[in-house]
Amino acid sequence: MGQRIRERRELRGWSVRHAASRAGVAHTTWSRVEQGKIRTDRYMVADFAAALECSVVDITGQPYLPADRKLEAAHVAAERLWQLMMTLPLDEPASAGREPQSDLVADAALVRDLYARTDYAGALGRLVDLVPVLHTAAHGPASAVALRAAVEVYGVGMGALLNLGHPAYAYLAAQRCTEAAQRLGDPGALAVAGINRGRVSAHTGAYAAARSTVDRAAAELELHTGSPAAVDVLGFTHLARAHHSTGLRDTATAAAHLAEAAQLAARTGETDAWDLQWGPQNVALWTVSHQIDTGRAGEAVETAARVNAPALPAVRAVYFYTDLARALTDVQRGDDAVRMLLTAERVAPQHTRSSSAARETARALLHQARRSSSVQGLCERMGVAG
Repeated sequence: MGQRIRERRELRGWSVRHAASRAGVAHTTWSRVEQGKIRTDRYMVADFAAALECSVVDITGQPYLPADRKLEAAHVAAERLWQLMMTLPLDEPASAGREPQSDLVADAALVRDLYARTDYAGALGRLVDLVPVLHTAAHGPASAVALRAAVEVYGVGMGALLNLGHPAYAYLAAQRCTEAAQRLGDPGALAVAGINRGRVSAHTGAYAAARSTVDRAAAELELHTGSPAAVDVLGFTHLARAHHSTGLRDTATAAAHLAEAAQLAARTGETDAWDLQWGPQNVALWTVSHQIDTGRAGEAVETAARVNAPALPAVRAVYFYTDLARALTDVQRGDDAVRMLLTAERVAPQHTRSSSAARETARALLHQARRSSSVQGLCERMGVAG
């Protein structure tokens, strides 16, 4: 990542001091990032991309070259899904799709389950087959069932595409999710669609747009708190807006959203509405991430100790283990950090090997412990050079 930042800066003909001033960081910080001496985070990457007038993926280098056959299959499926989504917006006539040959609800549930297990190749491959069927069914007598399924599977498709490093494709999936939610007319579905669009915007560094999108979704949902799962989704909007506020350096607002999320989670308990895995455990996961991103790695390690990680679905556990590895790296517990990254890889290999956060943490650990065969092997599998 440091090399790509340096190449972009030199292409502009800018000095380190000038580029750093545009990003609002010290020139020594910029220099150390270029040299690979300090680990970047998602907010720093967004600042550097804005300063260099390029996209976040220009700096992260995503999507990465596949490290295994399943990742290669996932990227192939991502291309096929993008083409289908371009071809089949919901305002196209039903004849553009395909009649269902099996149980649509069961097929949609399988896509969601594969995503929950972070089998992105499997989820996207199944979604490629499902999209034409959903399109036809959304125009038929069982349109409500099909539209709800579309909201759910386009949502997980968005997540898989984003995690693989395809933000443009992910935004199109979020847009298809929005189209389905609008036709369905369910308040919770509309808010979920807003959360999805906000997630993609935040991933590319557009934190203000992301927060505005989710603010509007939450305000509308507050008018319908009696609808099914409305409180669950409303709680999740607070987590999303805490993340966006942190990106905007508005830590007070971020803390307020996290506190509100914790209060709502205490009321609802653990739920799985709209695949959000909403509840106290998820609030704790986002709190760990927030503490790391605001320079409180020690607190993050303490908060993480209260998380029941083995009970988490893989798609949540991998974020937890990756975040904990980041925190342990920052508090100079390198051996523990390596173990967390190896656990993340075991739980979710496709995700871990595609994650810019995991790769940058692995690179930092490689610099700290070059004689460690475990971190060297992890970096080799990720395609990370020292």
